[in-house]
Amino acid sequence: MRTSYQSDVILKEMNNLITYSCNNQNVSTERFSTFHKALLKKHFEASEVTIDIDENILHLKIPVEAGKYVTVNFEFQSLEALLKSCLEKDNGSLGFYQNMLTFYNVASL
Repeated sequence: MRTSYQSDVILKEMNNLITYSCNNQNVSTERFSTFHKALLKKHFEASEVTIDIDENILHLKIPVEAGKYVTVNFEFQSLEALLKSCLEKDNGSLGFYQNMLTFYNVASL
């Protein structure tokens, strides 16, 4: 997917959206939970993602071969840092992020 914006602008705005979504828990938590899960699904190619915020545990169902999945659970220190570490610079990811930014109505793009 091609993007119509520079990759550094898209990545900056994604970092801003991640920071905002993690630090504003009183703003539409369900909407941001969907955002977080979509980003994690994309990065890990997971079919299912559950984020246990209280215990700081991520539950993923990831493919190991055609039609076979394994459940992986791991602990994280900071959801914000985890999400930011998932950002990638390839064209497919940048197009995905541009769509997410449009969906979440980031005005500076």
